[in-house]
Amino acid sequence: MLWIAVTLPLLSLEAVRPPSMPFSPVSTTSPGASSTPTDGIDQPCFALADHARILLPDLIAFRLGVRPGSTRSHAFALAPQLTLLAVDIGEEQRALESVALALLAFTPKVVLAHANTVLLEVGASMRLFGGLRALLKKVMSTVKGCGFTSRMGCAPTAWGAWLLAHARTRRVTRRVRIVKERTLVRVLDALPVSLVPSAESHGSAFEQIGCATIADLRQLPRKGVARRFGQGILQWLAQAYGQAPDPREVFCAPASFEARLELQARVDSAEALLFAARRLVLQLAGWLSAHHAAVSEFSLLLEHELAARHAPKTSTLNVKWAVPTRDSDHILWLLREKLNHETLIASVIEMKLFADKVSEHAPPPDTLFPMPTSDNESMAKLLERLSARLGAENVVQLVGHEDHRPEAAMSVEAYQPVRETKKKRGKKKEEDQKIDEEAKETEEIGEELELPDRAIPSQPRPVWILEAPQKMMLRNERPFYRRPLKLVSRTERIEAGWWDGNGVQRDYYVASDDRGRMFWVYRERLSGAWYLHGFFG
Repeated sequence: MLWIAVTLPLLSLEAVRPPSMPFSPVSTTSPGASSTPTDGIDQPCFALADHARILLPDLIAFRLGVRPGSTRSHAFALAPQLTLLAVDIGEEQRALESVALALLAFTPKVVLAHANTVLLEVGASMRLFGGLRALLKKVMSTVKGCGFTSRMGCAPTAWGAWLLAHARTRRVTRRVRIVKERTLVRVLDALPVSLVPSAESHGSAFEQIGCATIADLRQLPRKGVARRFGQGILQWLAQAYGQAPDPREVFCAPASFEARLELQARVDSAEALLFAARRLVLQLAGWLSAHHAAVSEFSLLLEHELAARHAPKTSTLNVKWAVPTRDSDHILWLLREKLNHETLIASVIEMKLFADKVSEHAPPPDTLFPMPTSDNESMAKLLERLSARLGAENVVQLVGHEDHRPEAAMSVEAYQPVRETKKKRGKKKEEDQKIDEEAKETEEIGEELELPDRAIPSQPRPVWILEAPQKMMLRNERPFYRRPLKLVSRTERIEAGWWDGNGVQRDYYVASDDRGRMFWVYRERLSGAWYLHGFFG
């Protein structure tokens, strides 16, 4: 087994901070660091605070001199643009669950752990994502896209990864990846004992008995440790070093997807709205991976600030595409194109994302050579990108209809992907089975019947058909189009359209002139007039 621990050290602040603004982690440099106290003097900054003191400042406030424990008045004197926020336990828990939901895209075994940490069991996922290093980069990029600062650790045990992630947060070690179990013992032994989860509840008891590292704690008599600190710490040590089982309750994705993001600041531009919506899209991608599904349509509900008495308070953006997918980058690209063509009626203060059309996702075939279906999906994605960029009405396709009239047999319509539903596939399967049974009966009787797969037209059809037939003159009882024409085929009679009031009665011929050019002409049976309807190449 191999675990990745993702700890969110600034979750309390980032959960209530405006998501539409970029954020950098709090620096832990000393007051004599190279950054000057005037950095970010005109930029807005935020900090968590209680009724009297500062609890956690962001990077800009930290550079201006605001420190945890500073009084509110002192903080405002150093940073007049400082915005104080209150701790919200509910928002903090929802933010942690949203990160866990987004990380389901990498493994189904995601666990919510102690101290705002998410654990991922990735032993079976490394090959799929290109190795451990590539997987760690993708996990970090996903958490950053959700708007949170993270520190990670990797180890064969869950508590081992947890310790490395928190040691990286406190900058007490540079080692964040451990793959072999024998290396795990040596690295964990060197970590300070203050990283033990129960160390805070015992105060300075470990220091008083001379324990500086976890190795010192392990060398103490087990009975004495259990009597003074409880039996739980021995169990924790055994689990951290892989000497005891460590069962975990896996985080389960909800049955249906609905994500909400309350914006702490008003959003007026499409770019800022897309930056905030990225969090919801990453959650959607994780939810789809957990359910082995793909989405082809979603709705983004925008709640606006009430700008006028009769102005609508909400608006909805519906985004559709051809091939069902769960690729977050592709979904974000389509959403960006949709937002570029929309005008916000008012400032947005909250948004919700709903997955409207969800279907089963077939994983790509692990073959050496590309399959024909991959080419079809690439073409469908290209057409839907063109539709999103140029507009659905500007990407058209030819659609055939079961009609004998040439002008009604084909039409130009907006591009729509051809989707074969389960019902159609089941019906087609039943028809194939029925045909196979009939073929077996025919073989038993001994009769052989050969029929063509499709109807063969009695005459060829031209490549170029005129949009409207062009009337021709008659000279010496022969149709004339620039030059006299000679009929070179038999008569093909078409009588159709009586059911919609546009009935036709025509006799079609293939004609040629003395230069060898071929034409498709017809004669009206009632009036006897001749018309040109197409050209042969």
